[in-house]
Amino acid sequence: MLRPPGQIREEIKGLKGTVESNHEAVQPTLEEWKRLKTVGYGISGLIAFAGLTIGGIIAYASEGAVAALRHLLKIH
Repeated sequence: MLRPPGQIREEIKGLKGTVESNHEAVQPTLEEWKRLKTVGYGISGLIAFAGLTIGGIIAYASEGAVAALRHLLKIH
């Protein structure tokens, strides 16, 4: 059964209003998620930087430890 075009237009207007009100209601939550996502990227970057730093420190210290061990064992 076909509906008259005027009735369809009114239904579309009603749906547009519903969508707009839902969008306005959800917008603060979306902004909060975007902020948390940005904070998460920052934290991930800090963890990666810390890992690289600790890896560099361990590599540097291990060369010193090998030199000390060779000296103790009198390996040249």
